[in-house]
Amino acid sequence: MGLILQIVIGGLVFYFIAIIFIGPALVPGLMAAGLIILALGSVKILNEKLGKEEILGILLMIAGVSFLGLSDLSIDVSTFNILDSGFILRIIMFTIVVLSLAIIFEVLRRKHEKHKGFLMAIESGLILSLNTVWASPGTTVVTHIIDGIIIEEEIIFGIIVGIILILIVAIGITVGQISLKYGQANILAPLNSVPIQIIPIIAFFIIFLSRPPNIFSVTFMIIGFTLIISSSFLLTRRQAKLEQSEEVK
Repeated sequence: MGLILQIVIGGLVFYFIAIIFIGPALVPGLMAAGLIILALGSVKILNEKLGKEEILGILLMIAGVSFLGLSDLSIDVSTFNILDSGFILRIIMFTIVVLSLAIIFEVLRRKHEKHKGFLMAIESGLILSLNTVWASPGTTVVTHIIDGIIIEEEIIFGIIVGIILILIVAIGITVGQISLKYGQANILAPLNSVPIQIIPIIAFFIIFLSRPPNIFSVTFMIIGFTLIISSSFLLTRRQAKLEQSEEVK
């Protein structure tokens, strides 16, 4: 049911439509508004407790993604040349780097069993962050097809992107679901969303070679990053305390 809700019913169509309109940089941050529902649902349905650190961490996360939303880092994916060799090389190298980081967290998780909850959550977030990165060229293909622009190379590239997205979502969600066995959803889900929000912003500069529209965009982006990192620190520390207390029991 969890997989069905996240993939089929959970706004996937609206997710792709949002990328078509504003590009991949801001969508993950705006989607983090669901953390409010998560916090309420975890208390009412899962009987999880929200301490001061969790509440502060979630509030900082929401404020951080709000500032990222105000940064206005948008990309017009319909006009982007996804067949450019430089773009293809950049997105492949970027993917290799992010997956390497995910593998490092997997190794750390195996060595530090008592911290496996938040380590797996971040690993899942790193994998799922590539979903937004690769969905962007995928939406370019879809947009061109809708507009009646049929390019054979783009169709082939779109099929490859589709396969990559299926693998990313399947592996990322599976790791994220398993991580919930070892901690509270109201802590691990925000931790999971940290890479999902930050990586697309980095991709905005590195893969798409885009520039902020004005100085206020840079300011809001820096504030957003600072708040999100502060939030992740609070939530990670809180989860580590919970895992240690469970181990003592």
